[in-house]
Amino acid sequence: MQNIIIRKKQDLPLVNVAVAVIQREDGYVLMAERPYGKKSSGFWEFPGGKFELGESAEQALAREIYEELGIKSKTAYPWISYKYTYPNKCVKLHVFRIFNWEGTPSGREGQRISWEDSDAIRVSPLLPANNHILGVIKLPLLYILTNTSQSSMVKFMEALVKLFEQGVRLIQVCTRHMNPEQLTQVTRPIVKLADHYGAKILISGSESVALKSNADSISKWINYD
Repeated sequence: MQNIIIRKKQDLPLVNVAVAVIQREDGYVLMAERPYGKKSSGFWEFPGGKFELGESAEQALAREIYEELGIKSKTAYPWISYKYTYPNKCVKLHVFRIFNWEGTPSGREGQRISWEDSDAIRVSPLLPANNHILGVIKLPLLYILTNTSQSSMVKFMEALVKLFEQGVRLIQVCTRHMNPEQLTQVTRPIVKLADHYGAKILISGSESVALKSNADSISKWINYD
């Protein structure tokens, strides 16, 4: 008779992993194949690995990319962290962005590496834990949260032009004390200006207003109390 053990998600061991999204000036990112002899060998992923005892995320990242690729990061920017659950463990990924480094990346553990267009990754199969990174990497690096009102629209639009000219491409517009009609009137010129610069606008509040103003998306506060 076979015993079947059902483990709850909260009972799974937690493994902390440092992950490097290494990106060139042309936007291409470095992917690495898991080498023969390791778990999930043959799968592709962003470089990185498990924390060693007593390591911080930054220390684990620096050690892993040197061991795997032979490079040293000049600056590693903490970006996102999230959990992914496998059947036998839960992995917490601590993801960093790296744009400048010393050395030339190479597969020091015998693994293949490839520079990939983040919008069209060609290598496969990919480790499923990396899918979330591929989703959010398409978002602009800089995200601006701003507030406006009908009485301050002229100054607001002038400030918005400066932000777009500085390279900002994602802005969340918060509006207060406006009814839906007022909000639509305010957001339409903002969205039109953003389209001119190839930027995206998130509107805080009503889905109907976002649709009427052609905004890219909406954002809402969620209270769990």
